[in-house]
This record gives sequence, C-alpha cells and structure tokens, in this order.
Amino acid sequence: MGERRHRLGTMTEKTSDVTRRLLSRRAFATTAAAAAAITPFAVASQATAEPAGKTTRKTAGEPGEVRRITLYVDKFPDGQMGYGLEPGKPTIPGPLIEMIEGETLEIELVNNTDVTASLHVHGVDYETSSDGTRMNDSVVQPGGRYVYTWRTHAPITRADGTIAPGSAGYWHYHDHVVGTDHGTGGILLGLYGPLVVRRTGDTLPDKTFTVVFNDMKTNNLTTAPDFTAKLGERVEFIVIAHGNLFHTFHIHGHRWADNRTGTLTNPDDQSRIIDTKTTGPAESFGFQIIAGEYVGPGMWMYHCHVQNHSDSGMAGVFKVTGGASEKVPLTVTATSRCVGSSAYVAVTAVNDGDVPATITLTTPYGTKTVADVAPGKQAYQSFNTRAGQIGAGKATVTGTSLINGKEVTTSYEAAYNAISCG
Repeated sequence: MGERRHRLGTMTEKTSDVTRRLLSRRAFATTAAAAAAITPFAVASQATAEPAGKTTRKTAGEPGEVRRITLYVDKFPDGQMGYGLEPGKPTIPGPLIEMIEGETLEIELVNNTDVTASLHVHGVDYETSSDGTRMNDSVVQPGGRYVYTWRTHAPITRADGTIAPGSAGYWHYHDHVVGTDHGTGGILLGLYGPLVVRRTGDTLPDKTFTVVFNDMKTNNLTTAPDFTAKLGERVEFIVIAHGNLFHTFHIHGHRWADNRTGTLTNPDDQSRIIDTKTTGPAESFGFQIIAGEYVGPGMWMYHCHVQNHSDSGMAGVFKVTGGASEKVPLTVTATSRCVGSSAYVAVTAVNDGDVPATITLTTPYGTKTVADVAPGKQAYQSFNTRAGQIGAGKATVTGTSLINGKEVTTSYEAAYNAISCG
C-alpha cells in the first residue's frame, strides 16, 4: 500500500465496555496509534436482553449532566495541525466525540499554536458565541482559550404539528479560521474530527474507525490507513469528506443500510442496502457492520471508487482477523456399560458455547442427531450393541453452530473401553 507515516490519530478506534469512561484512550495493532475518544457518561454500555440463542448487545443510555472537556490545538513537526485531548499530542483526525440526544457538552479549546484557530461543529445546537467564526467573534488567539457549548435534543412535535428532527447522527467538527475565514488552511492541515450523536437505545459498536477524504488524501495520508477488527466484532465506520472533491466510499465484502444508523431496525425496514456511497465536501455519514459476517476473515479493501483517486493511493485495508481457531466447543465423553447381558455405548456431548448447536453422536452401533442444543445443555444417547461383549473403540461427535454469522462445524472423538457382559 506504499509509504505510511506513523502519526498519532491516522485512524480512530473505539471499544465499548460495561464501564465506559468519560475519556478513553484506545489503541490497536496497525501502522499508527489510535486517537482517543470523548464519550459521555450516558453512553455507559447496558446489556439489552435478546431472545434465547441471540447474543446480547450494548445500547446507548440516557443523557446525563452537562459535561466539560478540554481540546488542544497543536502543530506537528511537519507543519500540519490537529486537535488532541492532551497538550502536545494532536491527532489526525481529531478525537472521536460522542454525545446522547438531550445532553450538553462544554468544550474548552486551548490554542497552543502561533496562529488563530477555532472549533466549528455540524449537526448540533449552539449559539452564535459558539459558532467558531470571526464573524461571530468566537475564535481563539495564539496562546488563548475559549469555551464552546454544544447542545443536542431529541425529536419533538412543534406547535404546528410538524416534527423537529433530533440531533442524532454522524457529524463532524473542524477549524473555521486558519488560512481563510472559512478555515480552508486549517482543514487542509488536519484540523477536523468526528462527532457521533446517539439516540437512547442505539446499538453501540465494539470499535469505531474514522475515514476522512481530504482532497486526494485519506486522514491526511497519501496512502489510506489500515484498520483491524476481529471476526464477529461490531464495527462502526464514520466517513467524512473535506476539501474540493467528491469521493465515493466503498468497502469490499460488507454492506449497510442507507439510513441514520446504518443498520436495519426490523425485518420490514425498507432502507436501501448499499456498499458504496458518494459524499462531497462537508458531508458525513456512518454505519455499522459485523466484521466478516457471511464472508469470513481476511484482507478487505476499502477505497474511494473514483478510479483515479483509488489509483493515486486513496485505498486501504480493513483486516478481519480470527476464524481459523473458531470451533463449536463441546465436552464429549463415551463409556461402555452392561445392561443385563447386553453391552451398550453411552455418548454425551455438552454444549459449552454461547449459541445453540446441532450435535450428531456416531458409534459403530448407530447415529443420533439432536438439533438446537442450548448452551449448557447436552445431547445424549445410549447405543445398544446387541452383543454380550465389545472391543475398545471410539465415538465421533460433530457440533454445528452459527458463529459470528458463519456456519462452523467441529468434530471430536471420545474413546470407550472393551467390555464383557455375562
């Protein structure tokens, strides 16, 4: 994929856990470190009950109190610029910021550069004092600091009966003053980042990756960065465009719903299913996929599908790891015993997995298949050999389950002893 520069923040990854922190610093195995994320207390992961046989999922909680965070504007040694959570540690893209509809976020911006900078946001509510423009005198001078206030709201019915849309969606923020009064220079240098506003109950991802097309660069890199996820992980992509060109985001082997969340809400959801989406300057969208679902692990390309753009380096790899070691976990035993003068071979297989399994027990004396054996339950069969004595042998057991969207079959053998009955 060509030359890659090692820079903090060439990609953004988010990991959900049960005790999600206000500020979380994340990393993963790629060519660059991951940018941190700013997450609300309200996003604390909460398990949602699912029908038997389905995996529990984590969802966004209720909006919390007003939060206050600090962002820093710093320069890289090569002259590029970025936002960061700590002084002297900018990232490109800037930190992933998450909010819940109904909450307010106060952001103190500290300008550690020698040029005036600002913070302008898309998709949420703010007063003119938080516009981030010279026109509204909401910029930050070199060495200065300024507080911007972002508010969000859920959908409401207006007095005239029409619906005011909520704030939930995939948005972004950027400078609006470096270079020109429209922030052309700041955006070109890397002063931009992702914002996600979630609705209470939205499904949370295991990881979030941010892809920013900025003229002929991706995340300000000539060659697009690579991303890594494990087979079966719920992965969220946020795609943003800046600069002067239109781009077409495409990912191989995966697809999503073209709606607010990128996921289907129910079996009758009529959202269009796509794997390619055109986006222009200042547009943004996002979606969630299950890594490798129905296609398995491997190297899956993502790129701008404008041909000369991808040929020029706007292409990276979405690497899905795992799969080879996946198996249906069973505890298998086989024993020989006498019932009167007849020898029997008894075979037991306990489902040690998290999903139901179809289990087949096979001996020289017969076969038994038990469908949908629940986690923790067992399949059992005692086979009549119709003989008074038998030699030592082996029973074969196979288990088949749907694991991470892929059908997996695993075989086991269990030995039983010779026995003589009467």
